[in-house]
Amino acid sequence: MKIIFFSDVHITRNSVDRVALSLRFITDYCEDADMVFILGDLFDFYHGYDNYVYPWYRPVVDILKGLVARGKGVFFLEGNHEFSMGKYFEDHTGIACVRELTMDIDGKKVYIAHGDGFSRFSLARFLKRPFFYRIMDLLGPVATWNIAMLMHPILSRRKKEYSEVVQNAFRAFARTKFSEGYDAVILAHSHMPDVFEMNDGAVKKIYLNTGDLATYASFVSYETSSGFALKTCSQAGP
Repeated sequence: MKIIFFSDVHITRNSVDRVALSLRFITDYCEDADMVFILGDLFDFYHGYDNYVYPWYRPVVDILKGLVARGKGVFFLEGNHEFSMGKYFEDHTGIACVRELTMDIDGKKVYIAHGDGFSRFSLARFLKRPFFYRIMDLLGPVATWNIAMLMHPILSRRKKEYSEVVQNAFRAFARTKFSEGYDAVILAHSHMPDVFEMNDGAVKKIYLNTGDLATYASFVSYETSSGFALKTCSQAGP
């Protein structure tokens, strides 16, 4: 079995380079995978509408839809920039969209999420409520997009610097999940590629952070023969 996990491309309306990066990565690294997990913030903003996909996202949405059509299992773990992908997106693409996920992978209990859910306060998380979703629905995709772009500096920093404090907070969260019986924890959001292992008796536990595909070209892979690994595109090869 081969599985690919990636995140945090933050495709915008005008980021032709990031669209090209996503298409190239999916073609080179996901075509021979059995499952693909997108750990959120693939898009810089998304709210799902019936019969609508933002035009600047369509090439990436279409190639992911193609993976599903060819029998791959594709899962979208919504990040803090995705405000409900919506039923139409799921039905149109065949991609399962969730906030967090527990998977059995070759007998290992694995926790998968974007990683913004355990922060004390997040404005994006505050806005992820039915009330605000109804307002977005009423405004429609064009007005909602324009408002989201105006609020972008408040909702998210453009560049996330390395922070040992943040890294340790993610590792502490992983330890909490280990204590709940998980063998592996895979997160994103911090934009810091990371791998941390610990022994629980005779059992080895592992936490991995996909980092940032756009900046570090980093992602996580799993293969039955070799287990979990943090990689970069240059290391992995097509």
